[in-house]
Amino acid sequence: MHFFLISIALQVLCIVHVFRTGRNTAWIMAIAFLPMVGILAYFIVEILPGLPRDRRVREARTKIADKMDPERRIREARDAAEFSDTAGNRIELGDALMARGRYAEALDQFRAAERLSPHADRTIGMRTAEAAYEAGRSAEALAAIDALPETISRTEIDRRALLRAKVAEADGRTADALAIYREIVDRVPGDEIRCRIAGILIAKGDKAGARTVLKEVEQRMKRTPPVTLKAEAEMYDWVKRTLAELR
Repeated sequence: MHFFLISIALQVLCIVHVFRTGRNTAWIMAIAFLPMVGILAYFIVEILPGLPRDRRVREARTKIADKMDPERRIREARDAAEFSDTAGNRIELGDALMARGRYAEALDQFRAAERLSPHADRTIGMRTAEAAYEAGRSAEALAAIDALPETISRTEIDRRALLRAKVAEADGRTADALAIYREIVDRVPGDEIRCRIAGILIAKGDKAGARTVLKEVEQRMKRTPPVTLKAEAEMYDWVKRTLAELR
């Protein structure tokens, strides 16, 4: 019974795929009247050759490879930078190091990319600032932000402000951080800033204020896409735990 239902489901999926992708409709007859043979042939002839080009397949393959060999991206990026010492290759290596939490090494690569770039580059500069912050080098992070070219992009301005606030918070200047967070909280996507505000309020003893902010996050979670909830699971778990403690 289960085999029959699975066979029917596979037939339906293949037939839908035929229509959606504009394949030869002759496949429908083969799939309908020769179920397993037709499905297997369709998969081998029409679906399998396209899998390497499918973005989702490539992403899944990359994630699996990264889990199996976490240093793979770093080795590949380092090899590329050694073969051709360009700003782009240095950035790739820096990004790979950032992903592994090796912030000081990433900062060195972004600095090298700045030297190789023919002009002041906002993208490299922001990476430098972020790497410096993550490496615990607050003064360097602020200097990198100050050196960034002017921009009229509100998104970019808010991104810089967020990093300034995080540096201020790390340095213990919580009043400065809180002021910036509150200014940009409604413009920056996600709930990181709200959680940071709540954390500062808890540290200041304002549990009622923190509870209000976290209740807002709790309500927003109901409308947050599952993929985001999964990606930020640690943060949202903290929200739930902290709310339970504050109630």
